[in-house]
Amino acid sequence: MSINTLARVFTPHDNIVFTPNDFRQTLRIAVAGMIALSVSSFYSTQYGVFFVVYPLMLLSLVPVFNRHVAKQFVCSAGINCLEMVLIIGYLSQWPVIMTLVVFGLYVARFRFMSQGPLFLFGSMGVVCQSVMLNFMSYPTNDWHVLLFSNVEASVMAVCLSAVLNYLIPDVEPRQRPPVIEKNAARVRHESLLSGTVATLIFVVFQVCNLSDSLSALMAGILALFPMHYRGAVLSSLWRVVGVVIGCLYVLLVQLVLYDHSSHMLLMMPLIGLGLAFGARLHTMEKVGAGVGFASITTLGIMFGQNMHPNQDLVFSDMYRIASVTVSLLITLTLVFLMHLFLNRFEATRYVAEPPR
Repeated sequence: MSINTLARVFTPHDNIVFTPNDFRQTLRIAVAGMIALSVSSFYSTQYGVFFVVYPLMLLSLVPVFNRHVAKQFVCSAGINCLEMVLIIGYLSQWPVIMTLVVFGLYVARFRFMSQGPLFLFGSMGVVCQSVMLNFMSYPTNDWHVLLFSNVEASVMAVCLSAVLNYLIPDVEPRQRPPVIEKNAARVRHESLLSGTVATLIFVVFQVCNLSDSLSALMAGILALFPMHYRGAVLSSLWRVVGVVIGCLYVLLVQLVLYDHSSHMLLMMPLIGLGLAFGARLHTMEKVGAGVGFASITTLGIMFGQNMHPNQDLVFSDMYRIASVTVSLLITLTLVFLMHLFLNRFEATRYVAEPPR
């Protein structure tokens, strides 16, 4: 079957744009997710979520591959590991100082995202920092395994992206996204708003000992990626819908396979199908972290960390949906309050300017 014939399966109605480039990106995302999950399952990695989610994030958020992308992704992982060792190893006995340092790192990374050229470096730094702070703060987790898993997963994600972009290339060159002009006040508003709320999320997860709520943590952090109030509201709505879709699909897979979910040959086609349709939705939306992206990452987290033959997926699904919803409601409340506070000062006032 040729790739053009297969594309008809994923072709939507005529009034929705789904280009040949979108179809090839869909294939890259689905194949990368299946390979990553196979590697994670074969080697029984302790932090399988890194190995599955990182390739999905890279291939979803960055539809092209080049040296600049690879350097940002790998350097972000390496620098983040060094920062986490220093923060958790030396500052954990002084919670106030540690929180201030975490706040400074968040603000710096969101500033990179706001300014544009180093968006991938900043966004992956935010994700890595949030997940690793959550894992490393609890004494039951092995630091060495966590740090090496993070670096190995980042390298594997870059290698998968390079190979799949070579084997399944785009049909035509992609247009550069429009440049959004931002004044200094807006950059300060976005970085301070997002950094403050991300730090408050970190504090809440530490105080409440929420070590098993990775999806809720990621939902709150990813909702901050637009870096302004209106964008956070839309992102949160998309996230809830995507998580519900992903969780329902995981439950369906578990019901179909029942106690045969340990058989990779039976599980992989169903996982690939779910990733393909989530990726198809993501490429059609063209909004970054929308419903499709939320469903893809939900599948990656669920299958990468929680898919075991004897695990109660019904409880896991319901807990995930409820925790994500609560996390997003709290995040939006904090974003709204910070938005109002920062807009009281001219130096941090948010004024949207059209792209050019």
